[in-house]
Amino acid sequence: MTYRNVQTGSLMYLISASGVVIGLIGLTGGSLGAARWWLVALGVLLLAVGLLAARLTVVVDERSVTTTFGWGWPRRRIDLDEIVEVAAVRTSWWHGWGIHKVSGGWLFNNAGRDAVELRLRSGKVFRVGTDQPAELLAALDRAHTA
Repeated sequence: MTYRNVQTGSLMYLISASGVVIGLIGLTGGSLGAARWWLVALGVLLLAVGLLAARLTVVVDERSVTTTFGWGWPRRRIDLDEIVEVAAVRTSWWHGWGIHKVSGGWLFNNAGRDAVELRLRSGKVFRVGTDQPAELLAALDRAHTA
C-alpha cells in the first residue's frame, strides 16, 4: 500500500560538480589573494546544496505524506486527514528547484515543473515536485479511501 518515489535532479549533481571545481580553483589559485577563500567557501556551499537537493523522496503510507531531500533533511510530513484536496499542477519556471515559498504555502522540488498540490485544512498549500504526478495522485487517492 505504501507509495515511494525517489526523483533525482541531474542539474543538482552539476551544481555539486561546479562547487568542486570552484573550490579547487580557490585552493590552487595562489595569486588570487583573499578572493581565493571566497571561492573555496562558494565551492563548499554549492557542493552541499547540490548534494542535499539532488534527491527528493516522496512516501505515501496509510497515515501521511512525507517528502525528504537528500539523506532525510529537510523533511516535511503531512497527515492525510489534514489534506482536503489534491491536484496535479505545473510550477512556474521562476519557482525553480529546491524549497520555495509559493502563493499560499511551500514547494519542495528538485527537477522539472510537474507537481502535486496538496490543499490543507488550514487553507495553506504544499506542492510536491514529482516526475510521476499521476502515480502520486493515485497513491493519495488509495490512501484516502483506505
